[in-house]
Amino acid sequence: MAFRTPRGYAVNRPPYQELSEGVRPEHRAVPAEAWTGLPPVRVDEVHHDPIVIDAGTIVGIASGGSASGKIFPAHAATGTIHLAFTSDDHTNWSLTDQGTQTAATLTAGPVAPLGVCYQPIYSFMLQEVWTNYKRNDNVGFVTDYLIQVPAITTREHGIQYGDLVAVTQAGGAGDTPYTGAEYGRAGEVSSINEMIGRFERYDPADDNGARMRFVIGRCVGVVQFATGTASTKLADDYSNISLTTQGTAEFKGLDKVQTVPGLSVAGSGTSGTPGWLRDARSDAAGSYVMLNILVRL
Repeated sequence: MAFRTPRGYAVNRPPYQELSEGVRPEHRAVPAEAWTGLPPVRVDEVHHDPIVIDAGTIVGIASGGSASGKIFPAHAATGTIHLAFTSDDHTNWSLTDQGTQTAATLTAGPVAPLGVCYQPIYSFMLQEVWTNYKRNDNVGFVTDYLIQVPAITTREHGIQYGDLVAVTQAGGAGDTPYTGAEYGRAGEVSSINEMIGRFERYDPADDNGARMRFVIGRCVGVVQFATGTASTKLADDYSNISLTTQGTAEFKGLDKVQTVPGLSVAGSGTSGTPGWLRDARSDAAGSYVMLNILVRL
């Protein structure tokens, strides 16, 4: 039996969980704004507004280029960055398709990490277009916090206990195939593994320590909480997954809470998994993983 969620009734839960108190700095008195040229990574269908930076994204401040002085997903790219827009983005919210640009043009090269965003950030183009409309006044991020994030990319699935964690080298020359760095909706980018602002294991042997400036913390926990269909988003796989021993111990009977399938409310309808894990993606073996990362910047 198939279930359909009416538009606007799905749970709007970012893929991010905080575990302990930390620091939320302000880098200056003027509120930090995200660059207005960022494409949506998802849409809040309740209000039909574009979210351009989701919670759990590593962010920094562009030192130059088109996004100079604005919050931008952290990246180590020196080549091209493809900003993936859809045809409706201009019609609905006046977002201009930025296409593929060089990192030098966009941000004057790599954007070093300053922290991890802790809430969904809506496009700052909204207040540029409508004088009566604003979803965010400021972009906040944490610099000293223990967080949980679902493993989404192949590189995130490669993070293990004790590993130093850094901004992903999306679009690196060693990628197969090489596609260049990307940013946007998962369904619009050519490979979610090339998304900037994500996590990966840092190995100083790879570059003689030159990437140390992109390290954001250390992994203190890896939980393989379920198994299901290979290379699939958890929210699309609820009817097929099975909780592992770790998952059963972690979520402690959440599957006994009766919820309606299709609404993504945590309980039996999500096969006993919390709603914030719905964006987790399984690896080639069908394993779903969540990571505990101690952010120390």
